[in-house]
Amino acid sequence: MSEAAPIPASDPEIAEKVRLIVAEALALDPAAVKNESLLMADLGAESLDYLDIVFKIERTFGIQITRGEMQKAARGDMSDEEFAPGGVVSDKGLERLRELMPEAKDRIAPGLRAVQILGLFSVQTFVNMVEAKKRGVVV
Repeated sequence: MSEAAPIPASDPEIAEKVRLIVAEALALDPAAVKNESLLMADLGAESLDYLDIVFKIERTFGIQITRGEMQKAARGDMSDEEFAPGGVVSDKGLERLRELMPEAKDRIAPGLRAVQILGLFSVQTFVNMVEAKKRGVVV
């Protein structure tokens, strides 16, 4: 068992459904969408596309993912100022993001700005959210 990844291996059925949702939302060939694909950098997603993806995921899996939940999940119990003073994510905030998004840990580095967090989202990030919701974990 890997000690670095607290999230169990992805459920292949959930991962496949999320991958197809992302492909559909972005009008891409499903073969071009991999779990490790970054939504913005690799697949060309824009912030509005995230809303469409979240809506389709919510409908498909019968769950709810609110913007407030996503922000709270990123911050944990830290205040906005503690998480990203002056818009730059603090060391404690970086640590929290690495726990939340283990698939992006190599891209979570000092100097990361809060506005860049959306760019860290991969297909796997949404798979992890769905799996957490299905286990009853607040995202």
